[in-house]
Amino acid sequence: MPSITITITDLADAEIRVTTDAQAPTVGTAVSPAQAIAMELLGIAFKRGCFVVYDAKRVPAIALALELLDPEGLGFAVTPEVRDRARVVLGRPGAERRQPMQGVDIDRVHSKRPAV
Repeated sequence: MPSITITITDLADAEIRVTTDAQAPTVGTAVSPAQAIAMELLGIAFKRGCFVVYDAKRVPAIALALELLDPEGLGFAVTPEVRDRARVVLGRPGAERRQPMQGVDIDRVHSKRPAV
């Protein structure tokens, strides 16, 4: 089950921005219990005058995870292990824990090599 991230940021002049990767609410759409709680929290923030943004790319932690997976972002600058951790954060498939790479036994490689 994917997680929902809500970030609350203090801005200048006592303004508060709330960003989330949750879907904007639509009438008649079924929601999970976690989504219902997130919608309730976001509704309270909105009623209190907070600027609420429904955009995963604006949530700092989610934006970083997305950039770590983007080949035109940081995707090629990080190791596969870092990309796997970003997939876990985003709840994406293919984030199975990789086994550490085993070293090569160079003596065994050369022992099977035909004599020259």
